[in-house]
Amino acid sequence: MPSAAPNSSSFYLPSVDITPFLEDPSSSEAKQVIDDVRAACISTGFFQMTGHGVPESLQKDVFEAAAKFFALPLEVKTDLNAAKNIGFRGYDLMGTQLYEDDVLPDLKEGFFIGQNMEPSDPLVQARRFFMGSNPIEKYYQAMAELCHKVLDLIAATLPYGPNVFDEIQANDPACPMRLLHYPPTRPAATAKEGEAQKRQLGSSAHTDFGAVTLLLQDEHPGLEVQDSKTGDWIEVPPNPAAYVINMGDIVTRLTGGLYKSSVHRVLNKNPTDRFSVVYFFDGNVDFKLHELEKSYGEGVGEEKAPTVEEHMIQRTMASYNMSKKKH
Repeated sequence: MPSAAPNSSSFYLPSVDITPFLEDPSSSEAKQVIDDVRAACISTGFFQMTGHGVPESLQKDVFEAAAKFFALPLEVKTDLNAAKNIGFRGYDLMGTQLYEDDVLPDLKEGFFIGQNMEPSDPLVQARRFFMGSNPIEKYYQAMAELCHKVLDLIAATLPYGPNVFDEIQANDPACPMRLLHYPPTRPAATAKEGEAQKRQLGSSAHTDFGAVTLLLQDEHPGLEVQDSKTGDWIEVPPNPAAYVINMGDIVTRLTGGLYKSSVHRVLNKNPTDRFSVVYFFDGNVDFKLHELEKSYGEGVGEEKAPTVEEHMIQRTMASYNMSKKKH
């Protein structure tokens, strides 16, 4: 565990064992965890988290289920096209998303999962692709429980008390989960192909739109975080025992910019398939995104603040519209 907080100019992305915080949030060991997480939130908004308690067997099961789904013929997967489903749940086609100019649409495919599904929903119907009980359901529930612990930890790093996130967690908050598949990359055969590959990312540079993200990576590298001061890209080493936790734009807005939502990307640089599973906590869709300092100070400011729903729709639609312009 890191023993010291960074200075204001350093890039800080630590690995933190949260076991002491889960066992006794008031202990001196837990205070060190809180200090390290606060320092990471201020510096980059990213940290790797161990001691989370999610069984390795469950993580393995969800990766196997994802690999099985993505190996299906395209015509089968497109029967579950998320773009045609209410709530955007189901299959997300390769190359449909883009976050920045001057690069090609993202070379990844995905599958969106949510909660409170009707029996007729395509995701429920998709269980036919999995043997026995659906491991994705079990994993989703484990992530929901872990996310509550992460929000408690982040609340402990702020001066507003343990209930600061109660309202944004109310009213069945939006918490989509996304299975992601990044296909293998083969060496460029020509100079022209090599130039095209430089413009082809697995996930183009972006900040996360929501509040908090919980990412499980497989053993393949690819995730990079940008140092906001130097512009350098720093690789986040894959650690199957850890979750990568990062703050999204909503937390940055709530903290008045104190906690960072850093730009990050994924490179396709592996000769074999890369998989990841991402749980996004977006929050209560009716929650208004006022700064916490104003909410807990002399009173909430009178300026207009968007709701979580308004913010998420605007950011998500922008990323898909950019991709359409490239096709």
